[in-house]
Amino acid sequence: MGLKRQHWMMITAAVLVVVLLALAPRTPSGRSDKNATSARVSEDPNSGSTPRADGPREGSTSSNPKVSAILSELAAGKPPMETIVKLRDLADEEPDNVEAQYHMGLFSWQTNQYDKAMERFKKVIELDPKGYPDAYAYLGQAYATLDSADKAVEVLETYKTLVTDTALINGADRYITEIKNKHKH
Repeated sequence: MGLKRQHWMMITAAVLVVVLLALAPRTPSGRSDKNATSARVSEDPNSGSTPRADGPREGSTSSNPKVSAILSELAAGKPPMETIVKLRDLADEEPDNVEAQYHMGLFSWQTNQYDKAMERFKKVIELDPKGYPDAYAYLGQAYATLDSADKAVEVLETYKTLVTDTALINGADRYITEIKNKHKH
């Protein structure tokens, strides 16, 4: 039982998004590398080509002291669920804490809770429309996966306006073309 053309297209699209996200800037725009934390995005070898958030880079901090403290616990090897629950509680207590929302979106994505991840990334975009371009990339991929091609294209077009790396822009263009071609048939 081989994979159909549609399956290969979805796998290719997912790999493309992973590559785009891996090449994306690691920190929100306008923040220095030493003061901002953004999760690395890599391919999870256990699930094909589903991106997963690995967590903060070693030695990195967040400009938000509460988020930084929680991410430091995670980086130090504390039980992941215990520290993620702390981050979720912070995000719920401070719904305007964009960094808490962003990292909760990444962790929701990592655990395949795409509906929750989408809500978190929508909130991030609402709070800081230009500071977290990766939120648009994740949201675009989620929409494409859910066969919401128009929304996926719209979000990815916005993503292209927020990044300056031509490789990311060209990759987003290719992904948009794939989405449009998939929905022609």
